[in-house]
Amino acid sequence: MHLPLCAAFPLTFLVTVAQARALGHDATSSGAPIPGNGMFIPRWEMASPDGSGSMVNLRGTVQEVVKAMRGMRPSFDIDEQLDKIATPAVGRRNAYSNAFDNINTLCHLFTAGNRTAAYEGIEDLKKVQGRPMNGAGPGNCGRVSCRKNTGIWWCNDAQSSRELASFGEIVDGAQRVLKKCQDKPSADQGDGMTVSGQAFHMDNWNVIVRGGDNCDDAGVNLGGGLLGRFVRVTGD
Repeated sequence: MHLPLCAAFPLTFLVTVAQARALGHDATSSGAPIPGNGMFIPRWEMASPDGSGSMVNLRGTVQEVVKAMRGMRPSFDIDEQLDKIATPAVGRRNAYSNAFDNINTLCHLFTAGNRTAAYEGIEDLKKVQGRPMNGAGPGNCGRVSCRKNTGIWWCNDAQSSRELASFGEIVDGAQRVLKKCQDKPSADQGDGMTVSGQAFHMDNWNVIVRGGDNCDDAGVNLGGGLLGRFVRVTGD
């Protein structure tokens, strides 16, 4: 059961993969966090702000979706809905977090990102309802957040598609990276500390936090005609 973000804007998260050539992108050059990995672009289905009851399909990161909704209705503010969102019980949240405790977390493998931006991306994801879904792997990755050139990626290494209980599980992986990977201060990142790393979940998926991402190229808002569910996109 998916709980609505608010009465006027029910939000469901669907993951789709666009055929790379159909969209004019190469999966590797589009910025997959690990060379050779597949890449999917998240698709979000939201109620139209015109009150007609129809649904609007948008693609990209959580930040892009909020920006697009504000373009259609300037008063749209996801932050105002935070108190209306049901969060998982404490026991379940602890279970998510513990799933990362006994698995290695690798640090400093990627371009360093902005620590504050990663934290803000985590806060954005905490506000999202729905069950994240990912196509079959191994190495099928999608960027779910991007701020200040710092991306949060969710990668599936299983050979079958995957659906998580909530975005809380991805959040816990990103928080694990922030906790374990203490990068050095960098003049390029202002006053913030830098961060980069990869947290592995016991169920064969992982979360990557890295810098060097182009947040202006996280996704393209196109109609669903070019989309196909759970098709793995690979580089040549």
